[in-house]
Amino acid sequence: MKIRISHPTLRGFFEQLRFAPTEQKTKQLAAAEQLLMMLNPEREYPYDFIVYRITGYRPRTDPSQPLIAGRDLLAALRVWIAQISDELELSISESQEPILTVADLARRFHVSTKTIRRWQKRGLNGRIYLFADGKKRLGFTQSAVGSFEATSAELIRKAAAFSQADAQQKQTIVQIAAALAAAKNYRTQFALVRDVASRTGRSCLTVRSILNAAGSNTAALPRSRGKLAGKEAALLYKLNQQGTGIGELMQKFKRSRSSVHRILNQQRARELFARRIEYVDSAEFAAPNASQLILEPSEAAGEAAKSSHLLSRPLEAELFRRYNYLKYCAVQELNRIQKDRPQSERLKRVVGLLQHADEVKTRIIEANMPLVINIAGKHLVGGFSMSELVSEGNMSLLAAVEKFDYTRGYRFSTYASWAIVKEFARIIPSEARRLDKAGGTDMTSLPVNLRIEHLPDISAVEQAQKDLRRIIENNLDEREQYVILNHYALDPSVIKKKPMTLKEIGDHLKLSKERTRQIELQALQKLRQSLSPEQFDLLTG
Repeated sequence: MKIRISHPTLRGFFEQLRFAPTEQKTKQLAAAEQLLMMLNPEREYPYDFIVYRITGYRPRTDPSQPLIAGRDLLAALRVWIAQISDELELSISESQEPILTVADLARRFHVSTKTIRRWQKRGLNGRIYLFADGKKRLGFTQSAVGSFEATSAELIRKAAAFSQADAQQKQTIVQIAAALAAAKNYRTQFALVRDVASRTGRSCLTVRSILNAAGSNTAALPRSRGKLAGKEAALLYKLNQQGTGIGELMQKFKRSRSSVHRILNQQRARELFARRIEYVDSAEFAAPNASQLILEPSEAAGEAAKSSHLLSRPLEAELFRRYNYLKYCAVQELNRIQKDRPQSERLKRVVGLLQHADEVKTRIIEANMPLVINIAGKHLVGGFSMSELVSEGNMSLLAAVEKFDYTRGYRFSTYASWAIVKEFARIIPSEARRLDKAGGTDMTSLPVNLRIEHLPDISAVEQAQKDLRRIIENNLDEREQYVILNHYALDPSVIKKKPMTLKEIGDHLKLSKERTRQIELQALQKLRQSLSPEQFDLLTG
């Protein structure tokens, strides 16, 4: 039986248990069944608790591991229990108590076999057993059934009291529905179904099934439009984002209020899951009081809020820590959301965290805009306007904010300067890269708030680039140098071109792409020993 567990963390954990010895699997199976009986689907459980309850082993706590929803854990346990019991080929002859089949329970409780299957999701625990006829079936021990009876007596009573509607009763339901539909203007079929159910004492599901089965005989009834198509759902979400109210959406798409909210949540969840959220992780994010320490602004942040100067080192580190922590929290919340049934409150929390992160990012970008202006002014040459260079520099600055590892301790301005200069070197022809006074810009014409002192020394950045080339030449052989210099666009002889791909480099060296990749990795391993962490990040970033 193949594992069909959707939760990635639980899927990885249960995959590991497949390789345990048979005796160990039997113990783990019993432990999993005990855990299943004590779970609350509305709660969340830490990963190390789950591992300990099933294996008896207490793993090292991983602070980055998100809590696991009880519903996800219950679903995963049921799948895994069925799989392991199937692998163990448990014979009913070896059981110490009677084993009841699904059919046995259906007769015992006077319910359908489908009801028994539904009860499994409500806590009725079963295993796959090998029966006397040599076939494997789902079975339930007498003790498991007794435990379920004790905890779900009301559920069993309601199910046993249910009876199938006969032909006369079905006809009555259809007639009542037709009369109500003619007398009232129901916006949706569900509103009508709910009204009929309350008048007849039948469930909404039963009434809906009877009305749908009646087909063309109930032409006067409002018809269910079924599931909203993908394009229509996207349009509904777009209109809501543009300010269209819920009532207007209900009327336009012929949906109930709850349906509109459900579609909006599903579309918002789909949008969030499609968004690539990356962050620089840090051990401090897992601290019990991380939110208080990281999200509350410091005195330095309050004083700097009025300043247009580049960020001080402490404030810069504080903002990058906050930016990455907010995205970390958003990812943790997103991992707890069920794609098919997203909760509105969780979605709002994720959106709020990402909006807060964007505000912090904007603060960082605005503080470093003078850096882009300064570097662009030093690289202004014929064929490129100031606005074009600033636009290119801004793109490099945005990418640098995402990749910058503030935990290393060096300044973002240095990292960003390198990224911007490197991009200018890529797009500006080498013969035009020489700084020409006649072609330079008059920085005094810029607004005062952009002419900021103490900007990074660009000549120092360019000198660092030369130092990097020297380290490459001293530590790599000729072929490794060619791969690194061309792949990362550091060779002046190819500065007019874009960085070469591994395939292009391999074609020139008459090597396969995979062999070229191996040479690159080998070269990077050598450089990692010779370069500082800052230099290595600037090279590969």
